[in-house]
Amino acid sequence: MSEYKHVTAMADYALRLREQLQEVNEHSFNSFRVRVGINVGPVVAGVIGARKPQYDIWGNAVNVASRMDSTGVCDKIQITEEVNQILSAKGYPTTCRGTIEVKGKGTMQTFFLDGPAQPELIKDPLQSTSTSIPTNITVNPLANLNEKQTVSNPTVLLGTISEKN
Repeated sequence: MSEYKHVTAMADYALRLREQLQEVNEHSFNSFRVRVGINVGPVVAGVIGARKPQYDIWGNAVNVASRMDSTGVCDKIQITEEVNQILSAKGYPTTCRGTIEVKGKGTMQTFFLDGPAQPELIKDPLQSTSTSIPTNITVNPLANLNEKQTVSNPTVLLGTISEKN
């Protein structure tokens, strides 16, 4: 049952992040809000910089996750249609946001992640008629850190935290 574990881990992380931020606000004088975007897909990852090495990721999946964040709604977790298919099958409740205009992509159907997985919502994979989404993730921990590594279908989560105005 570890298929798409990386996607469910990111969903759980985003939900917990939102929950913890609400708790911080309740027990402090802050009014922080979070906006999160999640996408899945292939990326290129690597460490760049000789003097100040930094790990970074690049690719269409990163750009779309960034667009999910930037076009999102405060206190919501916006996900792509592909992520919605995966999470819905795993029992996560979602709501269709509808189509939005995404820079560089045109219109995209997006969804909001509403809460943690609920066992009664889990779909039987044998009954599913949706297309298969590849899930292989291969990272060589012994690889030279100065070389880019291709990682297939990791989940990309990007978020923005700001104070309420």
